[in-house]
This record gives sequence, C-alpha cells and structure tokens, in this order.
Amino acid sequence: MGRPDSWMPLYIGDYLADTAHLTVTEHGAYLLLLMAYWRAGGPLDNNDAKLARIARCSSREWAEVKPAVLAFFEVGDQLVHGRVERELARATEQHEAKVERARVAAAKRW
Repeated sequence: MGRPDSWMPLYIGDYLADTAHLTVTEHGAYLLLLMAYWRAGGPLDNNDAKLARIARCSSREWAEVKPAVLAFFEVGDQLVHGRVERELARATEQHEAKVERARVAAAKRW
C-alpha cells in the first residue's frame, strides 16, 4: 500500500519550542527539508548541492544555515530525522488500516 504524502503533521508547540533559536532563513530551510523528507518517505541524501536546492538556498546561504539546520538530523550518508520517521510510520499504519477497512466494506457490499 502507498503512504499519504499530501499532508504532514506539524505540532506547532513542539516545533516552536525546538526552533526558537533559528533565524528566519534557518526556519525556511529546515521546514523545506522536513517537507522534502516527508514527500520522499524517508531520509535525504547528505549532498550539499541537493540540500541547498531543496532549501532554496545559494551555496553560500546553505553554508551559513547548514550547521543550525543539520543539528536536527542524524547525519551520515543520509539525513535521518527521528520525529519524522515516527510520524511517517504512524501515517502509513493509519493509511493501511483505512484501506483495509474500505476493502472489507466493499467486499461486504458485493
């Protein structure tokens, strides 16, 4: 089954508590990376050129915001975000449960 990617939960209180120290540019880059992560359904490649494009930053801007933004990720060959991973798993489970309920209901009708 697929996973819904047209919505992403954003817990405003948690987000603001964790990111109060970010500049407006860092906020923008971080949110764009979170959205790309969600749409991809998992980790992003740790590639500065790709990450700068996702964050809509020049190379220079990316170099400036990178330390603050990547502090929210486990950094290796890929960027892993624990909270997004948990939310993706939860959304996938909920989606699959809805699909199964619809399948059972349709089978009963026919």
